Amino acid sequence: MKLVEISVSNYRQFKKADISFDDGVTVLAGANNSGKTSLITLIKNVFSDEKNIYCESDIPAKNIQEWLNNVYPKFEVFFTSNCSIEKIEEDLVEHILSRNEEKSHICIDTTKIKVHVSYDPDKDDIKLFADYIMDLDENKHDFFFEYYYEINRTRFIRAIFEEYEKLKKRFVEIPEISTDEKVKQNIELKKRYLKQKIVKLYIQSIVPTCYFCDEKYENRCQMNDVKQFRNLFNFSFIKASRPLDDDASDSSHLISKQMLKMAKLDEEWNELVGKLPDDILKPIQDKDISKKVQETSLSSLKETITAIEETNGGQSGELMLDMLVTEEDISNLLQRITTATYCVDGYFLGEESQGLGYSNMIYIHLQLNEFENSKDACKVNVFFVEEPESHMHPQMQQVFIKYLLSHYKNGIQGLITSHSNEIVRAAGITHLRVIRRTGSFSSNLFDLSKLIKDLKDSDNQDDNLLANFYDWFFEIGYSELIFADKAIFYEGDTERLYIRKLLTLEKYKKLKQQYIAYIQVGGAYAKNYQKMIELLGIKSLIITDIDYKQDAETVDKIHNSNITNATIKAFYKMGKSKDPTVRDLYAWIDAKENIISKDLIYTCFQTNEDGYARTLEEAMLSKYFEIDVTKSFTKEEWTEKRKASKLQFVIPTKDVKKDDDIKLRRIINSTSNLKTNFMYSVVLNQKTEATEPNYIQRGLKWLME
Repeated sequence: MKLVEISVSNYRQFKKADISFDDGVTVLAGANNSGKTSLITLIKNVFSDEKNIYCESDIPAKNIQEWLNNVYPKFEVFFTSNCSIEKIEEDLVEHILSRNEEKSHICIDTTKIKVHVSYDPDKDDIKLFADYIMDLDENKHDFFFEYYYEINRTRFIRAIFEEYEKLKKRFVEIPEISTDEKVKQNIELKKRYLKQKIVKLYIQSIVPTCYFCDEKYENRCQMNDVKQFRNLFNFSFIKASRPLDDDASDSSHLISKQMLKMAKLDEEWNELVGKLPDDILKPIQDKDISKKVQETSLSSLKETITAIEETNGGQSGELMLDMLVTEEDISNLLQRITTATYCVDGYFLGEESQGLGYSNMIYIHLQLNEFENSKDACKVNVFFVEEPESHMHPQMQQVFIKYLLSHYKNGIQGLITSHSNEIVRAAGITHLRVIRRTGSFSSNLFDLSKLIKDLKDSDNQDDNLLANFYDWFFEIGYSELIFADKAIFYEGDTERLYIRKLLTLEKYKKLKQQYIAYIQVGGAYAKNYQKMIELLGIKSLIITDIDYKQDAETVDKIHNSNITNATIKAFYKMGKSKDPTVRDLYAWIDAKENIISKDLIYTCFQTNEDGYARTLEEAMLSKYFEIDVTKSFTKEEWTEKRKASKLQFVIPTKDVKKDDDIKLRRIINSTSNLKTNFMYSVVLNQKTEATEPNYIQRGLKWLME
């Protein structure tokens, strides 16, 4: 039995979230507060918790507000028109939840969970699922269920009935419209209370209901009990909060307790422990220890007993201590004194001797092993591990997730939630589902495995190559995109050093406060990330070089030059039919047509405002010295500029005379093997802002918006 997909709608920050499950382990990744725990909490409530708590905070506020806009006036009319309590059903609830099925009900759009399960007819036993078959097609092997938080009309009437007097009093207390500001505020406050009260009455009248359905979730049959639905699944939840021992003063001993639970699954262990109480009890009985305790206590308490007899007329009897040792007492003792230890060079250390990361990993393994032993071939078996990276070193995180992916493949599925870049990197894109915040209180779930599948199944060879690109470079290149608020794509190491330093400037403080993913791509490959950026909705800045012909050194030749940058050409030709010249690209920038993919991608490169530069270093020196690439200086003048600026660049000497004109591009070409030294001199001499090219400044300001 396999869990194919769980679809959630109208739950907290999720309007809709579809989680597809791999045959083995699936990784659900997202930044803090993105909604991972919310989804896992809901799944746990639905599939395993007897106490299913559902409250107004679980419903999107917009849905509640829409419902209130419709029903509050009906409540107001009813409670201010002296309607009696006996009229609640007829004059109020009937207008909201009519008994006439042909009339539409006014309901809050509450949480729905759709569950898709599939099976292999050659391997799986479907006796538990047989009653829920909705399709008799022999080629289809699926079951569909819907779990719905549904309003119960009778309970709603009862809830209003119980609060009738309180509601009536509150409605009557609300004054008529007033122009006085304090009175108006008081009216709003009273209305707010009443609206909250009405919502609570509705929520407490909701009952969870299960249906089995067809594949479109349209033809539904109600199940008798929620327990019937839960009995189809064997779910295990390992939570993120695991109070493990790393201190001798801690007494939780979770590893010991978990090991004992595992040991009890072994018959030899149970047989041994079953004999121990009797074996321990026998010498206690043989040595008359109980009798000795009685005699000693009588002697020790003699004076006390005498004093008691003098005050109660000698009616105390013989007061003594006695031992009643049973097998149950000894069995409980054995449970308390049995703890996990590590044998190191013949010396036994307690479980607190290991670090939290190591203990955390052991504890998860023990719980997973227990779950494996509880596997039920007739049920859907799925485990959930919440943020296993807790206390783990990055290397341990990678090894652990790779073990889970390789070990759990047959018959047991797992969902791992994580905000660890290392786990995401090691898991790979095909196992990844991503939650990203899309607003102040809204999140979306993205299935990256479907993106890869669509690319691989495409008839377009470029899409096939792109799928391979994602597979190859995800682990080393851009897994941090998953958690980023925004992204900056750059060409090389010197760009990375310079951009990171720029973002320390006060004017970019807003950007510094966000999580920026820095992705090194070169000039040819930035275009490959377009589909990923669009899918995840990440506002991205691509900083690249225009790369026109190097020998174009006059304005006219520069304008008419072609470029070699593959990313710029690809994005330009999305709206044009020809390869662009530099003049075309300058106009493209001026028209802001370089902002593409629904305003998610801004491609910036050098323009005429950067002294007609063709590379970052050219643009930086052009900005600092206030020159363009057509200007020339003598060797002596360049030497003076270098000395005054303290910037490290190379002045050519070969075949150069004292009075020869040297253009900026020749300086950059001579410095090409020492770009890192040049960039360090910019940073160390605090010339970062003074050298900031206009094209980068425009791009960063756009990204900050």
